[in-house]
Amino acid sequence: MGWFRYLGADDSAGVHDAFVSVLRESDQRAAGGGVLLTERHLLTCAHVVNVALGKELLASADPGPVRIGTVFPGSGSRVPQEARVAHWVPPRRTGGGLDWSGDLAVLELDAPAPVVPPRWSEMVPGQGVRAWHGGGHTATFVEVTVKECDGWIGYVDGELSGAAIGPGYSGGPLWSEREGAFVGLVAAQLRAPDGPLAAHHVVRRGWAIPWQAVRAELESAGAGPLLAAAQDTGDAERVPHQLLPPLAALLSDPAERTDKARRLAEQCGLHALDDGSAPTYEELATVLAEYPRALPSLTEVLVPTAHSIAARDAIDTLHASGPLAVGARLLSYDEHHHLLAQLRQHTKTDPTLLSSAARGALAYAELPQPVRAARIAPEGLEAAVDALEELGDSGRVPDGTPRVPALLRVAEYVAAALDGPAGDELRGWSDRVATRLGIHPAALAERRRDADEWARSRHVDSGRTVVRLTRRPGDPSGAYRCTVWRMAPDGTATRASTGEDRPLSGADIARLVRDAVAPDDAEAPLVEVVVDRDALQLPVDEWREAEPDDSDPYGIFAPAALGADFRVVLRCPELRRRSATGAADLRRRWTGCRTDETLVVDELIGDVRALKDTLNRTRQRSTGRVVLHGPLARRIQLLQVCLFMGVPVVLWDRAAAGRDDGRHLDEIDAAGPLDSLPERVRDFRVDVYADPERTARPSLVWEDPDRPLPGELWLADPVAMTEEK
Repeated sequence: MGWFRYLGADDSAGVHDAFVSVLRESDQRAAGGGVLLTERHLLTCAHVVNVALGKELLASADPGPVRIGTVFPGSGSRVPQEARVAHWVPPRRTGGGLDWSGDLAVLELDAPAPVVPPRWSEMVPGQGVRAWHGGGHTATFVEVTVKECDGWIGYVDGELSGAAIGPGYSGGPLWSEREGAFVGLVAAQLRAPDGPLAAHHVVRRGWAIPWQAVRAELESAGAGPLLAAAQDTGDAERVPHQLLPPLAALLSDPAERTDKARRLAEQCGLHALDDGSAPTYEELATVLAEYPRALPSLTEVLVPTAHSIAARDAIDTLHASGPLAVGARLLSYDEHHHLLAQLRQHTKTDPTLLSSAARGALAYAELPQPVRAARIAPEGLEAAVDALEELGDSGRVPDGTPRVPALLRVAEYVAAALDGPAGDELRGWSDRVATRLGIHPAALAERRRDADEWARSRHVDSGRTVVRLTRRPGDPSGAYRCTVWRMAPDGTATRASTGEDRPLSGADIARLVRDAVAPDDAEAPLVEVVVDRDALQLPVDEWREAEPDDSDPYGIFAPAALGADFRVVLRCPELRRRSATGAADLRRRWTGCRTDETLVVDELIGDVRALKDTLNRTRQRSTGRVVLHGPLARRIQLLQVCLFMGVPVVLWDRAAAGRDDGRHLDEIDAAGPLDSLPERVRDFRVDVYADPERTARPSLVWEDPDRPLPGELWLADPVAMTEEK
């Protein structure tokens, strides 16, 4: 790209922003370097991660999703950002012993990096490249030349003046001024082994992992999607040819092409020649292919003057070619900036606004992770918007016109919730984006009507939250894997968050639940915790994010227990699924909850068989409410009988030692109005949590058949299937 000049093409100052310092766990000093791969992913050497964790240099064991401190020294901030190990390619010794293969690690940031991902190109012999020490100071740069490269290992030599590659440079990127891109990672300084090769033979020689080897290793490790998002100049060269015909149709006038190209360069952070020349179509197409927001930014300035049908068709062709560009985005730089500015203003007062609108607009889609939390703080908005940009279009539109993108639909729902001037401003933004994309006004108007209807009904029923707790063999005692869904009033489920990839403590699960629960102005939100039969005695309602500490001894700022803020109930479909009549039993007994008397089960009932006989009697066949008393071991048995026989509402005191403790639950009035029972249990919990002398800890199973669970929770029980056969 001769007409466009990359920032730092002359002195590499700009590309140094993408350099990452990987910090040692012990003292927060640099273990080595790294480089930004995508907006959220960092690339370094596996042995740098080992050093950071205090492990043996070439340890091959995957450290798992550990969190490591990183810093972008070029951004001017020394505040560490934590990243977890997402992909691991262990170092593998080769026969000669001078070098090794593999040795790569990809780290994932919690939030997008504060800089733009760099460009990549293949390493070839003869390239002059620059490296930096892991600390990232610009004065530590080293100039070396690629002497040999077989595609898997590159040997680099330095001159006998200036700095040399040494300890602390590993994992850092190698910048090629000629390519205007990074071409690999520093792996190690080559040292003399025992034998005929002496130290003076390898003065200032190091070896590196070429970009082509990085690609091959990461693809084998399952990180192919990240490579698709990385700006690889080799891939980009195949893209521009698809863009040449529409560019030639739209910018045949050199003066207009120069004007539009200058405006594009400014938005992309590029320099442009100032000699009166115009960029070629190939140079312009390369920028569109390599910069994620370049294509929408160019069409944004082209649309106002595209008055002919041919011009509009050419713009539509550019939009259709957008997915060919690396990491292509829906919005232009200006559109993206203006949307974030408006959302930041409104989410300061209502952090639930964006996630609530996304759930309403995309009720049948699984929302991406950054949008699943019930509350999205201003600092999380960019990640949320970027994730929504990647979702497909939805809804029917007039023939031959583009569909309304998911992000535009969400923006319409946000605008409907705001109403007034704020809503009008966001609708104006939506109109401009729709015009650029060629969306038919009727299609946008239909989405706008849907949004208005949603806004009118959004406070009628806020739905509920379902939490699934599971364990796997080998999980630590007291730790559970957790998945959270938000259930809309129409029964559709949206996965809100997941911790099912690792066992979590009660405090961690409480944090996940609080992030996912949507507020309800009318009453405390309902949280349904789905457990297997061996977890029915879990004190889920007592879990809280953190206990008071020395800085807050009275717990003024600490969140309350889940059972104090939410109507926490238990569900256990596992037992009912083992009954051939389980579904019918549940429906019949749920109806009986409002008419039949509450059955109190204590020592007078006897054993398991006696309870089954009682529930099978004619006058008890519709019994839907049971209160359990007695010692723990017996309560567990009788509770499972109730659930197996379809009893939907069961209340017991998990702290009770015997029948005499049954009076502790009298205050709840288990036989009172059915609909308010979970709220009465919550009120009771608030009182007993605050009084150390009150030991009662009520648990409530609440199996409302009109509130179905997410589909994946109703999978057939393997044991039941075996028994049926």
